[in-house]
Amino acid sequence: MKAARVHGIRDVRIDQVPEPFPAPGEVLLRVPLVTICASDLHVYLRGQIGGVGWDRPFIPGHEFAGVVLDPNGTDLPKGTRVAVDPAISCGKCDMCLSGHGNVCRNLQFCAMPPLDGAMRERIAWRRDAVFPVPDSMDMDEIPLLELLAIAVHSVELADMPPGATVAVLGCGGMGLCILQAALAKGAARALATDLVPERVEMAKSLGADLAILAAPENPVPALLKATRGHGADVVFEAAGAVETPQQAVEVCKPAGKVVLVGIPEEDRLPIRLSDARRNEIALINVRRQNENYAEAISLAASGKVKLKPLLTHRFALEHVARAYEIMETRADGSIRIGIEM
Repeated sequence: MKAARVHGIRDVRIDQVPEPFPAPGEVLLRVPLVTICASDLHVYLRGQIGGVGWDRPFIPGHEFAGVVLDPNGTDLPKGTRVAVDPAISCGKCDMCLSGHGNVCRNLQFCAMPPLDGAMRERIAWRRDAVFPVPDSMDMDEIPLLELLAIAVHSVELADMPPGATVAVLGCGGMGLCILQAALAKGAARALATDLVPERVEMAKSLGADLAILAAPENPVPALLKATRGHGADVVFEAAGAVETPQQAVEVCKPAGKVVLVGIPEEDRLPIRLSDARRNEIALINVRRQNENYAEAISLAASGKVKLKPLLTHRFALEHVARAYEIMETRADGSIRIGIEM
């Protein structure tokens, strides 16, 4: 079957790879659509993310839709459309048994060693990590449910006070999902920033009360003014940029929370610790989702969160190299790019 494989930095090719065969407890899926995530881009540009990389050509892609080809003895009928959790937890370690399967000590992840990703025509995946979606949902929405599940988990970790004001720094796919999830789960006001004008406009259209460009002017004064100088109750850092963690701390009110979702290019957190300490700001790290797919599917199916606008570009598999180029440059206001398998 056909697959995209990354052979080296900025070197992605279409290859022929072996067909998958589902093991017991797995289903065989046809992969109609995969979206390119910022973490995929990290590995494409640098060969690793967070110190984890590949020593062989690998198949990228972990945000994908599936259609059941072979139920393999499970309860899913052939033809069922599913969202897929790309993380496989062991279900046996202390973290899994205490309800924290997202930080499983033996976690395996699609498109990270040793597992190849989903940018191929078919994939075998564990039944308990696939989730049927309603027929009313468009195929374009299904890969983005992975993003939304993480956004829901991020908002849960924030434990927002009633009527909260939230700020979202970075309005790529993740930031826009967090923005909508926060509003759907009770935030009264949402502020947003990004470097790309089209993303700022998208944030406005999806519910932000204020969305502004993060450069060339420092956005912190405008965000604080919008809160009458009090600061936001919760700030979600979703840009992964070098300057946004410090901005998040400055925008956060005393005793508020900064939720760190973005993955920085350099594996470090550049903030003035005194600012966070003196204001007793809680810094919360997010590791994917934790049993949040059902709520994500419900939010999208009900229309409370709109996913389809986030898929700004589509390419056939043969043009995957061009798709990566657009993701790298953020050309044409790209947010998420879909690869049609």
